[in-house]
Amino acid sequence: MTIDYVVNQVEALVKKVGSRNPYVICNELDYKLHYMDLKQRLKAYYFYQSRINNIIIDENVIEIFRPILIAHELGHGLLHREIAMMSGFQELEVLEKRSDKPMEYEANLFAAELLLEDETVLNHLNEYTFFETASMLNVPAALLDFKFAILKTKGFHINNIQIAKSSFLKSEQGAYGIDTDYIR
Repeated sequence: MTIDYVVNQVEALVKKVGSRNPYVICNELDYKLHYMDLKQRLKAYYFYQSRINNIIIDENVIEIFRPILIAHELGHGLLHREIAMMSGFQELEVLEKRSDKPMEYEANLFAAELLLEDETVLNHLNEYTFFETASMLNVPAALLDFKFAILKTKGFHINNIQIAKSSFLKSEQGAYGIDTDYIR
């Protein structure tokens, strides 16, 4: 799956639903959101069962971080449903760029494209640094880095910062309100 394919899927989704808000999208597409105590071992996962799309979010994750996880899981649901029919996606390592996990990469691109509008990102970058922009948009810098990759494929002369690591969200304690430098 190419970046262009993921971008086209997000564009079609936003046009269909009329929103980029992951909560609105879940409601419109009848995705069931469940909040459970996952003991901070798992932040989120998607599974498909009995014709029902389900997204499970660790109830310990702070509110500001939840839309990122939901957008990522929507990516799995919309891009990888056939695979999820066989087994769920358990998010041990989200916001990664590992070549041996292309579905995670695609779901991360999906979340970045859904949550970060081109114009908003570019306007912020005209006035602020990369990390200030991430902070002002209330997203981890790694998610903004994924958006940079998308903007580059769209023809914008922008360089990826290459900070997204395979273990980023696995170790991202900001989801639980710890070390929230990117959230102001």
